[in-house]
Amino acid sequence: MKKRMKKVAALCLAGITAMSTVGVTGSAVFAKGDTNYDVDNMDFKNVELRVAFRFNNGSDTDGQGKWYYKALDEFNKENKGKIHVTDESISTESDYEEKLTTDFASGNVPNAFLQYGGSRTREYVDAGYILDLTPYFKQYPEWKEGVQDFAWETTQFDGIEGTYGIPWSAYQLCLYYNKDYLDQVGVDVPESWDDLVDACAKLKEAGIQPFNYSDKDNYHFEHLMSALALKAYGTSIADDLASDKEAYNGKKMVAIYQKMKDMIDAGYWGDGILSTDFNTERNMFEAGKAAFTIDGTWNCGNFQNDSDTTLFDAQKIGVTRIPYIDEANKTVEMGGGSDTYYITTLNKSDEEIAATVKFIKYLTSVDSINEMCKSSPTTYAEKVTIDTGNYLLDDVNAIMAENTKSKLEIPTYDSNTAAMDTIRNSLQALATGASAQEVGDDIVDKMSAYE
Repeated sequence: MKKRMKKVAALCLAGITAMSTVGVTGSAVFAKGDTNYDVDNMDFKNVELRVAFRFNNGSDTDGQGKWYYKALDEFNKENKGKIHVTDESISTESDYEEKLTTDFASGNVPNAFLQYGGSRTREYVDAGYILDLTPYFKQYPEWKEGVQDFAWETTQFDGIEGTYGIPWSAYQLCLYYNKDYLDQVGVDVPESWDDLVDACAKLKEAGIQPFNYSDKDNYHFEHLMSALALKAYGTSIADDLASDKEAYNGKKMVAIYQKMKDMIDAGYWGDGILSTDFNTERNMFEAGKAAFTIDGTWNCGNFQNDSDTTLFDAQKIGVTRIPYIDEANKTVEMGGGSDTYYITTLNKSDEEIAATVKFIKYLTSVDSINEMCKSSPTTYAEKVTIDTGNYLLDDVNAIMAENTKSKLEIPTYDSNTAAMDTIRNSLQALATGASAQEVGDDIVDKMSAYE
């Protein structure tokens, strides 16, 4: 199950063949002996760039999106006649992933894109389509030093020297809760998964909906699955699954799916799971229609910026770790560096690549991230130096400071490029009546088609 997806690789090769006369590819971009990496002092003329990110243009509540589009406009104005960047963002993750795959297959890739690293990016790095930023970090050491040490995993690939990309966001999956509702039913903040199940039972009995869980966005189940596996078995489970020492339909993982299914069957996750997106889930939580919600640390900013901030303003929202299954893994978390900017070299000229580095450097300086944090207080890969005034963010940072180990989403470590999408799609069947074992078998069957 460890071979790369042949179909996509073949399509990428076809894209190179079809467009081999355009620009240069891979490491050949620096084969000419050009050692000038000082992009801030280069002369550019009418360089057109395309970038594929997941920011949401026009949103009233997306603080990161608001900052990004303002920064994009400012960059284009500052570099008028020199560099112009066209944004191709798609905020829906599944649509974004599909377009990115198609772009690489055709050879018509954007100059830069956002991704999580791991198996989703490994194939492009292996093929030489992603720029190694090492010489640029040597040129601008302060740029690299502005990123926290724990965040670099998304830029490193086993067996390949270099640093492929720069992370800009960091995260950890957390459990957010309504303080008043827990007080109302007399339960403490859950520390173990059994504590959480017990709290859900008492809330349900009192007429309070525990969760309005969502997976229309097709990531929410998988995020929790990864976190629970780490909470049960420690970080070794990610490597064991990647090496086939453990299987996605084996006893350990089926036990994780069963815990999720038990929550669904008990009604603790509510109705309409697959027709509800996370924005709706968060809005329902903020409106007092649920006691809990699970998502990343980025919600610290969302709770502050959303249209309904009553609970946040009253400091009635609490945050804690995902409850542990084995207490030995209490401070083992699913998280780390998240969204990472990657710069493409496939069919790109030297000038395009240098101009793209300049743009990405502009977006990821500490000063820029400080400004983004004002709009969206959350955890970033860069070393934020401002006081955000967000009490939830303070609590999250205190939690993360006590972490002993962390891993990204478990499918990230699988060399099978179909792992992430397959697992996400298969897990949705938990909400339509499939058994935990059936879900595990479906994951393995579908992944085997990409061997």
